[in-house]
Amino acid sequence: MENNNNNNNNNNNNNNNNNNKNNNNNNNNNNNLENENDKLEEMSLKSIKEVAQSYSISTTNLKKPEIIEKIKSIVKRKREYEEEEKQKENVNSFNKIIKLTILDNIEPSEILFWKLFRNKAIYKKIFSFMDNQFSLSYDSIDDICKLIDSNQINLIREKVYRNCRFLHFNPNKYYKGIIVDIGYFVKLFSTIEEDDYRFYRNFFNVDNDYYTSPNHIAQALIVSKRLQIFKLFINEFNYEPTKSDLLYSIFSGSNKFIKYILELNSSNESSFNIEIIDTDFIDFHTNEFKNNYPTKNDSFFKGILCYLNKIKLDEKERDQYYQLLNCSYIHGPFSGKGFQINEKSTLKSLITIVRLILKLKPPSSSLDLKEEEKEEEEEEAEKEESEKEEAEEAEEEEEEEEDYSKQTKKKIKAITPIKEIDNFIKKIDKVNLKSLLDDPINFSKSSNEIKSFIKKLLQLYYSTFDRVLYFSNILYFCYFHEKYIHDYKTLFPLHLIETAFRFGIYEILEPNETINCLHFLPAIGQDHSDQYYNRYKVLFSHCYDKKKKTKFIKKIIKRNTQRLEPGFNIYFLYMLVIHNDIELVKYYSKKVGNHIPVNYFGRIVPPTYYIESIEMLEYLFNYQCDYFRDVFFKSYKSSYYKNLELLKHFESLLEKSKSGNQLGSGSGSGSGSSGGGSGRGRGSGGIHAYNGLVSFIKGFNFESDEYSFFDYKVNKNYADFAKHFVSNPHIYNSNKFDHNQLLLLFSTPAVSSSSSYSSKISIHFEALRNLLINANYFGRNPITERANPTLMQYPYSKEYLNFLDWMYLNYNDNGIEDQCKFLDINEERFRYHLLIAIDRIDLNNNNYYDGDEEVRSIYLERLDNLTNIVIHFTPYLYEINNFKFLNWFLTIIKKYHNSKPTIHQDKRFIESIIHSFMQYITAHSKLQILEYVHQKFPFIFKKKLSHGGILNITDLKSFLFSSLRRGSIKISKFLFQFITITKNEFEKNSNEKTKSYFKNMFK
Repeated sequence: MENNNNNNNNNNNNNNNNNNKNNNNNNNNNNNLENENDKLEEMSLKSIKEVAQSYSISTTNLKKPEIIEKIKSIVKRKREYEEEEKQKENVNSFNKIIKLTILDNIEPSEILFWKLFRNKAIYKKIFSFMDNQFSLSYDSIDDICKLIDSNQINLIREKVYRNCRFLHFNPNKYYKGIIVDIGYFVKLFSTIEEDDYRFYRNFFNVDNDYYTSPNHIAQALIVSKRLQIFKLFINEFNYEPTKSDLLYSIFSGSNKFIKYILELNSSNESSFNIEIIDTDFIDFHTNEFKNNYPTKNDSFFKGILCYLNKIKLDEKERDQYYQLLNCSYIHGPFSGKGFQINEKSTLKSLITIVRLILKLKPPSSSLDLKEEEKEEEEEEAEKEESEKEEAEEAEEEEEEEEDYSKQTKKKIKAITPIKEIDNFIKKIDKVNLKSLLDDPINFSKSSNEIKSFIKKLLQLYYSTFDRVLYFSNILYFCYFHEKYIHDYKTLFPLHLIETAFRFGIYEILEPNETINCLHFLPAIGQDHSDQYYNRYKVLFSHCYDKKKKTKFIKKIIKRNTQRLEPGFNIYFLYMLVIHNDIELVKYYSKKVGNHIPVNYFGRIVPPTYYIESIEMLEYLFNYQCDYFRDVFFKSYKSSYYKNLELLKHFESLLEKSKSGNQLGSGSGSGSGSSGGGSGRGRGSGGIHAYNGLVSFIKGFNFESDEYSFFDYKVNKNYADFAKHFVSNPHIYNSNKFDHNQLLLLFSTPAVSSSSSYSSKISIHFEALRNLLINANYFGRNPITERANPTLMQYPYSKEYLNFLDWMYLNYNDNGIEDQCKFLDINEERFRYHLLIAIDRIDLNNNNYYDGDEEVRSIYLERLDNLTNIVIHFTPYLYEINNFKFLNWFLTIIKKYHNSKPTIHQDKRFIESIIHSFMQYITAHSKLQILEYVHQKFPFIFKKKLSHGGILNITDLKSFLFSSLRRGSIKISKFLFQFITITKNEFEKNSNEKTKSYFKNMFK
């Protein structure tokens, strides 16, 4: 007893000591927090973000002051909480023990979370906004690809931590192939930190079945720059690097991987041949790498240089690799899809490839860049040669493109900068080194030393690859035009005119009979995303002198006055608007005249899309009313802008101008003539001579010859515009309004929300109802059109089902028939499907799918139709509401099957229904559904002939073979319980992953 008492006393003393230590730690933490508070303003943004991260504060899209404010708020709340707890301790000492249990190792944000949700009223209020009627359960959100598409990386991480059985990797069936697989993994691994070993170990566990091929994992790690995880994959999961991995490392410029793979290969008995021959490059580039591989265009040069530096080369091997670099598959000059230096390459990339060239072809020792006199002699000789060639060229009216390439490279002789590279890099800062070659900081007069250096590098590059490359005309005019002043005459006319526009050199245009600006405007049928659109910022893209620009415009106006070119004035105005210089637009309008008429658009992107500022919009509204003419409905005004703010401003200008009709009808002035663009556009009516605004959202009902291939959806603000059009029927509702296309947009899940089937846009239900009413007024029926399965249709969004449910509840005074009449769904199969989808029909007491056995074929046909519609539009019905629909569906099938139908047609319907169902759930790796079916309806998996099942052995095998080929281990393992196949069938229908996993079953 005495010993026990002593032990208890000792324990109490230890507890008291621990409590004192914890109190001291808390005080120290408070002091640290206070000190950080005082010093936050002095800290760098990076340090502040680290502090924020320690408090679990998200810094996404936050500026420095905003982050500081959040940190201070958290610190203040934690301090107040701790002071409150101290006061409680003084009242009841027992709380000292409880405090250690509650607060130890808990983040401040988590404390705040639990304080919030302990309040029942707040808890109920928050969850009242959550819609569970059409939501998937946690386990049913199981597709890794869909989760990556919707950026739900944290949810993937949490599921992988739990080794979630139902999680699976299922690439889009319409985009099968290694590039798709790797692209998903690159996005995932680039987001998950490299030190998260728990995630990667669970993810690589083959039993979890989270990937299709170990090779895809390795190659995605290479592109993601995850070297430590790559090592883990090799050491713990027995992955053996391949030659393909080495090629991926080279093509993606991953130098650390190149070194590691080569070192590992040299010490490995089962190593591969590291020598790379031309067929390796050709096969890899055409079959694996392809054109959509996620790496930078010129990373290849960085990678191949690192590779060559790590292997020993004799003179013969150097020559082989030199010839390999001259392969057209590497540079792709004709397709533009290879690896090459151009104006959008960085100076660093150019230096890298020059180093590569010098490694394979060391220059003659007689060439010395510091020999000033020799350089001057060469320049003089080149000048004389240039004059001779100019005289010869004058006798020829046309030049072939190959001739131009040879002549230019003959004139621009290679100068070898072997002694300058290392020394000059020391003089260049990082800004210059990472800048693009067409950046004015590299070729402007203020940086002659850098320009001279780049010229020498380009000379060596182009002279080395003269067989497979053409000289970039932009680089030529940036660096060589001053020296070879007349070489531009050998360019093709189209390239020549583009160059004149880019650099503002009117003299180049002078000899051309026509200019045809239409060629330099964004075209219909092509991608016009921001990246592509910037390619069409041709006018003055490399001209930085305002006086030079004005002089160019003045000369080109004079030229068109003397040699009239139809449509030129309006097309050139479009180019000026794209250039986005309001002063130049004003200057041009004053010279040419207001309200330039538009007689023909050509196949160009609607010109209103070129407007980038409110100021430009207002000026054009006042002085160029024809500019806003819609390209599709030419008597209407266009609504196609870069963003909704610009469209709303145009609407407000239009509304203000209606009362006095003053804006947009200014009189014409200037020197233009008929066809050139002066006058008052549409007459005294100005902008009001046109009909109202028209929605640019158009479907198949509104195709025309010129604009049938124009995809308006590439506008990143497309959904915002759609919501605006639907919400403002007083402006846009007309027979030109595409009600069907807008309903399709609302009722289709967005890719970014594909795991939850959320809509692309959110529209108020009353506005959407008005859309349907207006559509009915114009003789259209969007709901019926949406219900017809076609290749262009997609599953219904959950918002669409919520809308239909809202319609049913609020506008269903006289029962289902009246409601469906309003919805105008004439076909019963679509009507009943929608009622099932919104759970507004009692299936157990409804005889539409279950009735008299005498007409059983009718009910089975209806079930067959329902199965196809559910798979097409609402596949999530099989999983939501605790498998309510699935249970009813298979119960009906079981009833019909157990009644042993004798009519062949009835048997065929049952087989068709189950085959469609099984094909869907196995192809989409729905293990949760398969296990539920096996538990509740085991007859589905029985063989037809011998065990009273529904499907024959051929059908059952087809599901297994499909799973084996896809590399789906969990689905294959499940199906192996019911199906036996031969070793030959297994080897024929398995991929690398499933062969390795199931090989012991077929010894």
